[in-house]
Amino acid sequence: MNNQRLKWSCVVSVLLLLGSTNILSSSENRKLELTELPKNMTWVNIVVFSDKITLSYLASMYYGDEGEASLIYEANKEVIPKSKKLKKGMKLKMPVTDKFIDQPEHLGWN
Repeated sequence: MNNQRLKWSCVVSVLLLLGSTNILSSSENRKLELTELPKNMTWVNIVVFSDKITLSYLASMYYGDEGEASLIYEANKEVIPKSKKLKKGMKLKMPVTDKFIDQPEHLGWN
């Protein structure tokens, strides 16, 4: 399991450096709660490459917690429809928080 997690972490790191992701996921059934985001937050830009990607799956991959889907929604509510369904080609901002799996300092961004 650790090897699988490490493998996915490496994949996510590479995708972050490219600024995009093409990871697919299953359906999303979670109710999303809205939160307020800090004004000085750091972002990672991604592009959705499949209609099968969901907010909860992105939250799981980037934060290790599907519950962080509301954070992604709040950061992108002007782009994501009320249905919370992501579409191929959408450009999203992923907020870098303390839960972010690959922190910018680990990627050599500072």
